[in-house]
Amino acid sequence: MEGKTANQQKNELKAVRGLIRFAKSRGELSSDPTESIETLKTGIKSAGHMTWLEPQVAQYRNRWPLGTVARLALELLLNIAARRHDAHLLGEQHVKAGSKLSWRPHKTLRTTGKLLSIKITPAFQEALDAIPDGTRGEGVLTFLVNDYGRPFASTAAFGNKFADWCRAAELKPVLCDDGRTRNYRAHGLRKAALRALAHAGATGVELMAVSGHSSLDQVQEYLDEVDQERAAEAAMTKLANSAGTASG
Repeated sequence: MEGKTANQQKNELKAVRGLIRFAKSRGELSSDPTESIETLKTGIKSAGHMTWLEPQVAQYRNRWPLGTVARLALELLLNIAARRHDAHLLGEQHVKAGSKLSWRPHKTLRTTGKLLSIKITPAFQEALDAIPDGTRGEGVLTFLVNDYGRPFASTAAFGNKFADWCRAAELKPVLCDDGRTRNYRAHGLRKAALRALAHAGATGVELMAVSGHSSLDQVQEYLDEVDQERAAEAAMTKLANSAGTASG
């Protein structure tokens, strides 16, 4: 692995260890000879997709009013914290009794086959009701459609269109701590939805029930963010009370 970047080393080692696990399962190896190998450190942890905060959501809503597919896409993604692959395929056939959306996430279809059922929020229902008749072509079942009233041809096609909507809303790119410049895109709304749930007091298990994540570790960052903000707020309140007592 000499001379390769940290990510290249990590990927190569991951592939080799997959082969080693197979060899061990067949009795060809009794231990992992790569166990002591360490890869280069990647430095600052990647921030991943930009998480939308309240100002970005408000700016997008201001540009795309109710009645537009662009607005409907935002409200759908915020409602169910879904990946864009699932979002662009959902439609009326997924609406169940009790005003819920029910579907099996694409990512786990071949593994757990998990079924998610999530209540439709008033904001999404309002955006759905505001779509003018004729926006969707005849026989189209998906909520989200392209400029021709047809379902998006692929996840990438929907992602590209959503990027166009974000640019039209003049959402500016951000220089992150790891030195990379990132834009606000569809996946960032999944993160925004989970952040909002955590700030509303949802537990880790409740976050998993909405997002479809398979472990608490995957949603822990949202819970940690809430804990940090609340602890800091409590600390600053104590400092202000202490200063007030001292001056009195």
